[in-house]
Amino acid sequence: MWSLLCLFVVVSCVASSDKSYINFGSFVCPREEKALGKCLQDALNTYIPQLSTGVPEYGVPPCEPLIVPALSIQQSSGPISVVSSYSDVTVKGPSTMRVKHVEVNSKKHQVIVKLHIPELKMTGHYQLSGQILMLPIEGEGDFSAVYGDIDAKVTIILGRKHRLNNVDALTCKQLDVSFHVGYASMHLDNLFGSEGELSNTMNKFLNENWQSLAEELQAPMEEALKDFLKPLADHAFGTLNADDILSS
Repeated sequence: MWSLLCLFVVVSCVASSDKSYINFGSFVCPREEKALGKCLQDALNTYIPQLSTGVPEYGVPPCEPLIVPALSIQQSSGPISVVSSYSDVTVKGPSTMRVKHVEVNSKKHQVIVKLHIPELKMTGHYQLSGQILMLPIEGEGDFSAVYGDIDAKVTIILGRKHRLNNVDALTCKQLDVSFHVGYASMHLDNLFGSEGELSNTMNKFLNENWQSLAEELQAPMEEALKDFLKPLADHAFGTLNADDILSS
């Protein structure tokens, strides 16, 4: 996902007098859509390793760790019926991602970025209450989780914004994030208070049913990432002329 932020900022650095090319940082990319997508892919994969410490020349802050302030989940499927919340979630691993494909469609005003993230490690605080296997469950404390083998897709819909006495600016009208998780695990401290054996058994059950757990966490995580990236896209795209990317 942070690769998209790099894309936002690098795109805003366009400055080329040749109408057949667009400058993305140190990369000079052809305007032809297929070649432009491949050039963007190469550019992003060059900059991504720098994201853990940031890229000051493009105004990109460090992405390790990524902070998600809060997530809330209400799960009611099969043997699991719980309400849980997670706060001060710290995510490590975004800078290990690789961009697999970038597709630019100027007629549809759309950019699609597909990427792979080997692993995301999360820590934070949780609160949980409900029933699992008809057994009342509650807990509050620290948690840790690992998501691995992640394939993500970021879809951006671009638009035009009128600028007084100037050409239209590019703007991000809509941004959506979706991802598929290959495997996941989680450990919740202090389930059932001081009942250590019962807590261990329940953590084992949760991890044996990780697909259900991952699915429930996926929607709020996607929404949190969307809310985080959208303002960055608005700012970065707003510095670029719409005609540099969009066809009329």
